[in-house]
Amino acid sequence: MLDWGSRLRIIKGVARGLGYLYREFPEQDLAHGHLKSSNVVLDHSFEARLAEYGLAAVVDKRHAQQFMVAYKSPEVRQLERPSEKSDVWCLGILILELLTGKFPANYLRHGKGASEDLASWVESIVREGWSGEVLDKEIPGRGSGEGEMLKLLRIGMGCCEWTLETRWDWREAVAKIEDLKETDNGTQGDHSYSSDHLSISLN
Repeated sequence: MLDWGSRLRIIKGVARGLGYLYREFPEQDLAHGHLKSSNVVLDHSFEARLAEYGLAAVVDKRHAQQFMVAYKSPEVRQLERPSEKSDVWCLGILILELLTGKFPANYLRHGKGASEDLASWVESIVREGWSGEVLDKEIPGRGSGEGEMLKLLRIGMGCCEWTLETRWDWREAVAKIEDLKETDNGTQGDHSYSSDHLSISLN
């Protein structure tokens, strides 16, 4: 089971990777297009590496619409290809997945269904004032970092805004994620890692 420090390290790595792609290749106008947990590969220090960047550009459009997660974003019916904002949506879903321990099961569905299930579930609970209730209760050492987890939850929700105008820009999301700490008082938490080269696993 991944503790809070590990999950935060993963999200920071994903955010930095996404930021790197946009900063280093601005002329490409090429979104990642398939940002999801199984395309985040971790090393022994839980540093994240992104896989399948740019795949959407070379995949048949009908196949991409069926299987690539960027096409699950709410604006999929208006846009013909992934964009920075659809990548931000996918980042938000990944954040919510890591915080709640719940997999957005409709990513497995084919067709144009949006991945609103997880985002809407989180929003409905937060709207009732029970933000802490959405956090994965199995996170080891959760108590010392819960305040920072709730900050990340708000970032995830900002990334999952349905309308493009109110959805966060990737620069804002990356900057806010970089500001997060492992514990509420800014001290480093205790970690014990024992893993081979692996993809994200919450269990």
